[in-house]
Amino acid sequence: MFSGYRDERNSGRPGGEFRGRGRGGWRGGGRGGGRGGGRGGRGAAGSSGSQRPVKLGFKALQDLETKTPDEIILDLTSSRCFPATESLLTEQTFMKEDFIVLVVNILSKACDCSSKEYLLKLLNLLPNSVFFNYHLRPHLNRLSASRMSPSDIAVFLRNVVKIMNELLRRYPNSYADLPVPDLYCSTTMLFTAGQLEDSALVNDVEELMKLRNEKAEELKKKEDEKQHRRKPRRDGENF
Repeated sequence: MFSGYRDERNSGRPGGEFRGRGRGGWRGGGRGGGRGGGRGGRGAAGSSGSQRPVKLGFKALQDLETKTPDEIILDLTSSRCFPATESLLTEQTFMKEDFIVLVVNILSKACDCSSKEYLLKLLNLLPNSVFFNYHLRPHLNRLSASRMSPSDIAVFLRNVVKIMNELLRRYPNSYADLPVPDLYCSTTMLFTAGQLEDSALVNDVEELMKLRNEKAEELKKKEDEKQHRRKPRRDGENF
């Protein structure tokens, strides 16, 4: 857990933590968040006054990566850390390759947590996010020029597949905001060029692309049905 906010994690009672969804729609436990965040409360190091804001830099994320999935999700969605999590995924405009890979590793590991509600709070930040559009998409499209080893590329791609599967299952209407086509094109190109030898991974990506297209068709069908029901009936028209 990040230094200085051991008692700032979620209380285990999610009913009061998740009012509102969407980027910017969720609000934490008030300014300072969590216990000790108000006036006169305990500070980050036991002193009085406001606590220092959490920053999710490279070293902090490396430390977080060593934690269990449940510890990761509790830390990232705690009232004190969540603003930093939100900033990392929806605002941070510069990331190097190793930073992008590290964030993907952590998100993938968080998908194995036992708390569905806390996981939804985290995943809700991702569709059409700055991290997806300005970091993950471009990185996928330039993987052929990456200095990563073929084995590391395969691990990275598997983690991306895992995150995309989770998002498509939980947020099917977000299919257009996910970099699944970029993942598919990159994996296919790497495999064709001999830079990726994991045929099982290629099959998983193909299945993911099929799932994405299925979700798109299902949503289109539902929308067409809604439009048909809303269509005004004309005199003499048979149904």
